[in-house]
Amino acid sequence: MQKYSKTNILLIVFCFLVFLAGCDQFKDMFKTAPANSAAKGSSAQQSVTPVSGTALAKVNNDTITLESFEDKIKSLQALSTDIKINTFEEKKNYLNDLIIQELIFQEAKSRGIERKKDVKDAIEEFRKGVMARQLILDETKGITVDPSEIEAFYNQYNKAFAAPADIHAREIVVSSESAAKDILISLLQGGDFATVAKERSIADSASKGGDLGFVKKESQFDKFNEVISTLDAGQMSQIFIGPKGYYIVKVEEKKGGEIPKITDKVPNVEPPVTVYDQIKNGLLQQKQAQRIQELTDKLKRDAKIDIKEELLR
Repeated sequence: MQKYSKTNILLIVFCFLVFLAGCDQFKDMFKTAPANSAAKGSSAQQSVTPVSGTALAKVNNDTITLESFEDKIKSLQALSTDIKINTFEEKKNYLNDLIIQELIFQEAKSRGIERKKDVKDAIEEFRKGVMARQLILDETKGITVDPSEIEAFYNQYNKAFAAPADIHAREIVVSSESAAKDILISLLQGGDFATVAKERSIADSASKGGDLGFVKKESQFDKFNEVISTLDAGQMSQIFIGPKGYYIVKVEEKKGGEIPKITDKVPNVEPPVTVYDQIKNGLLQQKQAQRIQELTDKLKRDAKIDIKEELLR
């Protein structure tokens, strides 16, 4: 099971708040409407909200401006590359969604739903989230990553960016350590691995000269995968213990697994990103999380906090 440090948790909270408070559709759910506004068809006198911007659509006495409409589209499209609202029909459909949302909001307002406790609590929680998000943005503003930091990280951890290699391996498995040592000596003296495997291995692969083909990671135990990953093509391992006995393995061939250049694209990542940019983003998030960690530690030190843990039992 993966363990999360305090920094990990703070980073997760940070990302969640940025997403939540950045989504205009959530904001619209809790906006304050005119005090006397009501749904269409109501005979009550409605007040008019002052409009700042170009009126795109009027919904009773509320206005959707062109500027707010375009901002909402930008916010939505920033959440995912799969969201596209570019054509006339797409914009028309999205505007219709906003109009329906506004009508539902007005009807909810006219029914006094905003006065319900669970709704008021939700609005208050959202308000806290927006304020916390803004504080985090203010606190982490101006944090940067120097190119020398990125290069230093790459030089130290570049092997981690390599895709797993496809490894063609053979194995010899025997039931005793003494037999394994005897076999290893004969192999080091020039014995043929496949021939010895056929003659002495107790594994199912013995009939094929210990040939496992290209090994699937999930088909072997951790130690086996660890050992073959450290060997080059043509190399043979020392003796190690596994589920069926004592193992000796040989790597016949390796495909892939090359360390990418810092300017190369990271494999299997969408949208495409270079190793350089991935490191930069990771280091930036790490610095931001550390800054928030320092802030929360200070706030806790300066605060008076009284917790009755017995109530949690």
